Amino acid sequence: IDQEVKERAISCMGQIICSLGDNLGTDLPNTLQIFLERLKNEITRLTTVKALTLIAGSPLKIDLRPVLGEGVPILASFLRKNQRALKLGTLSALDILIKNYSDSLTAAMIDAVLDELPPLISESDMHVSQMAISFLTTLAKVYPSSLSKISGSILNELIGLVRSPLLQGGALSAMLEFFQALVVTGTSNLGYMDLLRMLTGPVY
Repeated sequence: IDQEVKERAISCMGQIICSLGDNLGTDLPNTLQIFLERLKNEITRLTTVKALTLIAGSPLKIDLRPVLGEGVPILASFLRKNQRALKLGTLSALDILIKNYSDSLTAAMIDAVLDELPPLISESDMHVSQMAISFLTTLAKVYPSSLSKISGSILNELIGLVRSPLLQGGALSAMLEFFQALVVTGTSNLGYMDLLRMLTGPVY
Protein backbone atom coordinates (compact mmCIF):
# COMPACT_ATOMS: atom_id res chain seq x y z
CA ILE A 1 0.00 0.00 0.00
CA ASP A 2 1.15 3.53 -0.73
CA GLN A 3 2.92 5.10 2.27
CA GLU A 4 0.68 8.17 2.28
CA VAL A 5 -2.41 5.94 2.38
CA LYS A 6 -0.95 4.06 5.37
CA GLU A 7 -0.20 7.30 7.18
CA ARG A 8 -3.68 8.71 6.54
CA ALA A 9 -5.25 5.45 7.74
CA ILE A 10 -3.23 5.59 10.97
CA SER A 11 -4.15 9.24 11.53
CA CYS A 12 -7.81 8.49 10.81
CA MET A 13 -7.89 5.59 13.26
CA GLY A 14 -6.17 7.74 15.86
CA GLN A 15 -8.92 10.34 15.52
CA ILE A 16 -11.63 7.66 15.70
CA ILE A 17 -10.19 6.22 18.93
CA CYS A 18 -9.71 9.71 20.36
CA SER A 19 -13.35 10.64 19.68
CA LEU A 20 -15.18 7.29 19.86
CA GLY A 21 -12.84 4.97 21.75
CA ASP A 22 -15.34 4.40 24.55
CA ASN A 23 -17.66 2.73 22.02
CA LEU A 24 -15.12 0.25 20.65
CA GLY A 25 -15.47 -2.23 23.52
CA THR A 26 -13.42 -5.39 23.02
CA ASP A 27 -12.11 -4.11 19.68
CA LEU A 28 -10.03 -1.43 21.42
CA PRO A 29 -7.16 -3.62 22.75
CA ASN A 30 -6.74 -5.30 19.36
CA THR A 31 -6.71 -1.92 17.61
CA LEU A 32 -4.09 -0.60 20.03
CA GLN A 33 -1.92 -3.63 19.29
CA ILE A 34 -1.97 -2.61 15.63
CA PHE A 35 -0.69 0.82 16.65
CA LEU A 36 2.08 -0.90 18.59
CA GLU A 37 3.10 -2.81 15.46
CA ARG A 38 3.07 0.39 13.40
CA LEU A 39 5.25 2.01 16.07
CA LYS A 40 7.92 -0.61 15.36
CA ASN A 41 7.88 0.15 11.64
CA GLU A 42 10.39 2.79 10.56
CA ILE A 43 8.10 4.07 7.81
CA THR A 44 4.98 4.52 9.95
CA ARG A 45 6.43 5.28 13.40
CA LEU A 46 6.25 9.10 13.26
CA THR A 47 2.61 9.11 12.16
CA THR A 48 1.84 6.53 14.85
CA VAL A 49 3.53 8.65 17.53
CA LYS A 50 1.31 11.58 16.55
CA ALA A 51 -1.80 9.38 16.59
CA LEU A 52 -0.93 8.00 20.03
CA THR A 53 -0.38 11.55 21.30
CA LEU A 54 -3.88 12.42 20.12
CA ILE A 55 -5.36 9.33 21.78
CA ALA A 56 -3.47 9.91 25.05
CA GLY A 57 -4.89 13.43 25.19
CA SER A 58 -8.48 12.29 24.62
CA PRO A 59 -11.02 13.48 27.22
CA LEU A 60 -12.42 9.92 27.07
CA LYS A 61 -9.39 8.65 29.03
CA ILE A 62 -8.80 5.75 26.66
CA ASP A 63 -7.31 2.70 28.41
CA LEU A 64 -3.78 2.48 26.99
CA ARG A 65 -2.46 0.07 29.62
CA PRO A 66 -2.36 -2.90 27.19
CA VAL A 67 0.36 -1.19 25.13
CA LEU A 68 2.24 1.01 27.62
CA GLY A 69 4.55 -1.73 28.90
CA GLU A 70 6.01 -2.31 25.45
CA GLY A 71 5.22 1.08 23.93
CA VAL A 72 7.01 3.42 26.36
CA PRO A 73 10.46 1.76 25.95
CA ILE A 74 9.98 1.96 22.17
CA LEU A 75 9.18 5.66 22.47
CA ALA A 76 12.24 6.13 24.68
CA SER A 77 14.41 4.53 22.00
CA PHE A 78 13.14 7.07 19.45
CA LEU A 79 14.83 9.85 21.42
CA ARG A 80 18.22 8.62 20.25
CA LYS A 81 17.23 8.47 16.58
CA ASN A 82 18.77 11.00 14.23
CA GLN A 83 15.38 12.34 13.16
CA ARG A 84 14.39 15.68 14.66
CA ALA A 85 10.65 15.44 13.93
CA LEU A 86 10.54 12.03 15.60
CA LYS A 87 12.31 13.34 18.71
CA LEU A 88 9.92 16.28 19.02
CA GLY A 89 6.85 14.12 18.41
CA THR A 90 8.03 11.54 20.91
CA LEU A 91 8.69 14.15 23.61
CA SER A 92 5.13 15.45 23.11
CA ALA A 93 3.75 11.92 23.36
CA LEU A 94 5.72 11.13 26.51
CA ASP A 95 4.67 14.42 28.10
CA ILE A 96 0.95 13.72 27.64
CA LEU A 97 1.40 10.12 28.81
CA ILE A 98 3.04 11.33 32.03
CA LYS A 99 0.21 13.82 32.58
CA ASN A 100 -2.68 11.44 31.90
CA TYR A 101 -1.35 7.95 32.63
CA SER A 102 1.11 8.41 35.48
CA ASP A 103 -0.59 5.71 37.56
CA SER A 104 0.02 3.18 34.75
CA LEU A 105 3.71 3.96 34.25
CA THR A 106 6.39 2.09 36.18
CA ALA A 107 9.69 3.42 37.51
CA ALA A 108 11.48 1.29 34.90
CA MET A 109 9.55 3.00 32.09
CA ILE A 110 10.42 6.44 33.45
CA ASP A 111 14.08 5.47 33.86
CA ALA A 112 14.21 4.28 30.24
CA VAL A 113 13.16 7.76 29.13
CA LEU A 114 15.49 9.59 31.53
CA ASP A 115 18.45 7.59 30.22
CA GLU A 116 17.88 9.08 26.76
CA LEU A 117 17.46 12.73 27.79
CA PRO A 118 21.03 14.04 28.37
CA PRO A 119 22.01 14.26 24.66
CA LEU A 120 18.79 16.18 23.93
CA ILE A 121 19.64 19.02 26.33
CA SER A 122 22.09 21.02 24.27
CA GLU A 123 22.49 24.44 22.70
CA SER A 124 22.78 22.74 19.30
CA ASP A 125 18.97 22.49 19.13
CA MET A 126 17.15 24.80 21.50
CA HIS A 127 13.67 23.64 20.52
CA VAL A 128 14.44 19.99 21.28
CA SER A 129 16.06 21.17 24.54
CA GLN A 130 12.94 23.15 25.40
CA MET A 131 10.71 20.11 24.83
CA ALA A 132 13.01 17.88 26.90
CA ILE A 133 13.05 20.40 29.76
CA SER A 134 9.25 20.76 29.61
CA PHE A 135 8.99 16.98 29.90
CA LEU A 136 11.19 17.12 33.02
CA THR A 137 8.90 19.80 34.46
CA THR A 138 5.87 17.58 33.92
CA LEU A 139 7.78 14.74 35.55
CA ALA A 140 8.63 16.94 38.55
CA LYS A 141 4.96 17.82 39.04
CA VAL A 142 3.44 14.37 38.42
CA TYR A 143 6.17 11.89 39.37
CA PRO A 144 8.46 13.85 41.76
CA SER A 145 10.17 10.75 43.18
CA SER A 146 11.81 10.16 39.78
CA LEU A 147 13.73 13.45 40.02
CA SER A 148 16.36 11.86 42.26
CA LYS A 149 17.66 10.21 39.06
CA ILE A 150 18.57 13.51 37.36
CA SER A 151 21.42 14.53 39.67
CA GLY A 152 24.03 13.09 37.29
CA SER A 153 24.33 13.68 33.57
CA ILE A 154 20.92 15.34 33.09
CA LEU A 155 21.66 18.00 35.70
CA ASN A 156 25.13 18.56 34.24
CA GLU A 157 23.59 19.21 30.82
CA LEU A 158 21.01 21.57 32.33
CA ILE A 159 23.65 23.60 34.16
CA GLY A 160 25.77 23.65 31.00
CA LEU A 161 22.84 24.99 29.01
CA VAL A 162 22.18 27.68 31.63
CA ARG A 163 25.67 29.05 30.90
CA SER A 164 25.03 29.22 27.16
CA PRO A 165 24.55 32.69 25.65
CA LEU A 166 22.02 31.07 23.30
CA LEU A 167 19.57 30.28 26.12
CA GLN A 168 16.63 32.64 25.60
CA GLY A 169 12.95 32.76 24.70
CA GLY A 170 10.97 29.55 25.09
CA ALA A 171 13.94 27.46 26.19
CA LEU A 172 14.81 29.95 28.95
CA SER A 173 11.18 30.03 30.14
CA ALA A 174 11.11 26.22 30.18
CA MET A 175 14.34 26.15 32.20
CA LEU A 176 12.99 28.60 34.79
CA GLU A 177 9.75 26.65 35.11
CA PHE A 178 11.68 23.42 35.59
CA PHE A 179 13.89 24.77 38.37
CA GLN A 180 10.80 26.14 40.14
CA ALA A 181 9.11 22.73 39.90
CA LEU A 182 12.30 20.94 41.01
CA VAL A 183 12.62 23.00 44.20
CA VAL A 184 9.01 22.21 45.13
CA THR A 185 9.70 18.45 44.96
CA GLY A 186 12.10 18.66 47.89
CA THR A 187 14.48 16.22 46.18
CA SER A 188 17.57 15.48 48.27
CA ASN A 189 20.61 17.61 47.30
CA LEU A 190 18.49 19.51 44.77
CA GLY A 191 16.87 22.06 47.06
CA TYR A 192 16.88 25.85 46.68
CA MET A 193 20.32 26.46 48.20
CA ASP A 194 21.84 23.47 46.37
CA LEU A 195 20.65 24.77 43.02
CA LEU A 196 21.66 28.33 43.87
CA ARG A 197 25.22 27.17 44.51
CA MET A 198 25.30 25.23 41.24
CA LEU A 199 23.97 28.17 39.24
CA THR A 200 26.16 30.85 40.82
CA GLY A 201 29.30 28.73 41.20
CA PRO A 202 30.74 29.65 37.77
CA VAL A 203 30.19 33.36 38.52
CA TYR A 204 31.76 33.45 41.96
